[in-house]
Amino acid sequence: MDIRKIMIYGVLGACAVAALSVPASASTSGDDIYLAAGLRGANEVGSPGDRNGRSTVVLKISGNEVTFAARWNKIGTPTAGHVHAGARGVNGDVRLDLLTTSPPSSVRGVTGTVTATNDLVQALVADPGAFYANLHDAAHPKGAVRGQFHRLSKPVDLNGVLHGSDQATLSSQADGGQEVPENDGKRRGDADGKATWWLRPDGSSIAYTATWSGLGRVTAGHLHKGATGRNGAVVAELFAAPEGLPQNVTGVAGVMPVTAKIVKRIAANPGAYYSNLHTLDFDGGAVRGQLSGAAFTHPRALTADVLRGSQIYACTQLPAGGFGFTQLGVTAKLRRGIDHSFVTPASGPPQWIAPDGSAVRGAVVSRTPNGGNIPELVLDATQAGANTGLLAHATQILRLNTTGGVAPTGTCQPGAEAKVAYGADYLFLG
Repeated sequence: MDIRKIMIYGVLGACAVAALSVPASASTSGDDIYLAAGLRGANEVGSPGDRNGRSTVVLKISGNEVTFAARWNKIGTPTAGHVHAGARGVNGDVRLDLLTTSPPSSVRGVTGTVTATNDLVQALVADPGAFYANLHDAAHPKGAVRGQFHRLSKPVDLNGVLHGSDQATLSSQADGGQEVPENDGKRRGDADGKATWWLRPDGSSIAYTATWSGLGRVTAGHLHKGATGRNGAVVAELFAAPEGLPQNVTGVAGVMPVTAKIVKRIAANPGAYYSNLHTLDFDGGAVRGQLSGAAFTHPRALTADVLRGSQIYACTQLPAGGFGFTQLGVTAKLRRGIDHSFVTPASGPPQWIAPDGSAVRGAVVSRTPNGGNIPELVLDATQAGANTGLLAHATQILRLNTTGGVAPTGTCQPGAEAKVAYGADYLFLG
């Protein structure tokens, strides 16, 4: 048995942690630093959060510019989103505002950019775990979900975090030049603007992701029926913000109910429809793009919690003498049907296999203690399955919000095994 390899995933010694942790002065991509947090209602302190709520927040720090992506599930529409100073279990002051107003009700994720002070940037980079992300909603004004930050060892695409896990089937590339003038007194065609749409029509709804640059405050996102060069009626209003989204917001994602008849028609003949973003300055349409059903790829991010799982330990001889429980493996079933185990019992590495054949293996980069539970982990991911599917995008894996799973203590009989139930959220980022 490779004791060192197993203990890296389970209970890792302090010296080994220091060797594996990313040094504070290191850069993940040039001068860019990436931090990620997995938010849960149970992490709120002092006031109950939403017990069903989940969110993923990723920050990209480029000098004083902080680009963020936040995606949430099973909470109300956020009324605010912040970065707070505060260690695990401690409330702290707001140090950075991410969301300052509520997005439209169909929105489930946003991207944007804010400016941070030099002192805050230095503190975030030096000790990410001393800060947490927090989303508020109307039912939980003091905080719906919360999660501490962890330093990533690789860059990740924030638009994948915005989009979520499902593969879009339609796309469009929009710009101001595709807008068509009309004699209605409205302004059309922002020459500086560009946008990308990823869409998934399904049943009686359309999931959408829209990102943009060079635009003023966006007021609405629509799908229209109309061929290239012709204006047409709105068939699906995906989001609306009449007073305009904040200027720092650069993307939104969500799901909007749409009649099944319209959804079916768009899926069957996407080229007969176009996407359209409106802004305060271009009320008739700032950027437009025809829909396409051609195959394409886009970044994705997935959070999957453990539905049932056990850390498996075996009684073995310890390097210091005597016998104790060391990790033999893990067995877990995650949401979305993902199976988690070791490739080879007692030697690893850990692996995750999705029902669609995509799979990844992990190598621990850093470990964060989590009270009386197994530690939280950041792992580098290596592809080990199909090149499409749920996990095919992943380059980083985080094991967060852990519960239970700690090896039994005391003496044991050689050869004995123990299974200890545990819980965790696994974030697959790429």
